[in-house]
Amino acid sequence: MSRRTPLTIRAKARADERPSPRLLILAAVAFVAAAILMPMMAHAAGDYGGSSSSGSSSGGSGYAVDAISKEMRKAQTLINKQDYAGALTFLEAEIRKSPDSADAWNLTGYASRKLGDYAASEKAYDKALAIDPNHKGALEYKGELYLTLGNLAGAEALLARLSKGCSFNCKEKKQLAAAIEAFKKAN
Repeated sequence: MSRRTPLTIRAKARADERPSPRLLILAAVAFVAAAILMPMMAHAAGDYGGSSSSGSSSGGSGYAVDAISKEMRKAQTLINKQDYAGALTFLEAEIRKSPDSADAWNLTGYASRKLGDYAASEKAYDKALAIDPNHKGALEYKGELYLTLGNLAGAEALLARLSKGCSFNCKEKKQLAAAIEAFKKAN
C-alpha cells in the first residue's frame, strides 16, 4: 500500500484539470467553423444587393448593423416592397451624403433597372464598379442588365469577373450563372 503525499495529490488533480487533446481539437474545429460561418450569416441577414470584396462599403458582409445609414435601411425596405421609385429618393439622399458608397450606387442601379430606366441603371452600376471594381452585387446586377438588353457576351464577361473574385458559396455568381442559363434556354 502506497502512501500519497499532499504534493502528489495536487499534481494528480492538476493533471485531471487539463483538457484532453481530443477536446482541444474539437474546440479548434468549432472556432474555425465559427470564423467561416459568421461572415456568411451576417451577409444573409443584412443583404443590401451585394457586397464588396474589400468589405469597406459592403452592404451585406462589410457593414455592422449599426453602421448602415437610415437612408440605406429605408431604401432596402422599399426595394423589398418593390417600391423602386420610393427607394430612389432615399438612395439619392444617401449618395449626396456618401458619394463614394458603392452599395448606394449599386442599389440605385437596381432600382432604376426595375423601373425600366436602363441608361440610368448602367450609369449607376458603372459608378459602383468605379468605386469598387470587385463589388459582387454590382457585377451580378449589371450582368442581369446586360441580359435584359440582350448582351450575353457582356453578362458572361461579368460572370468571369465574379468567378475570379468569389470564394466559397458566392450567391451573386450562382444567381448570374442561373440568369445566363435561363437566357440561353429562352433565346
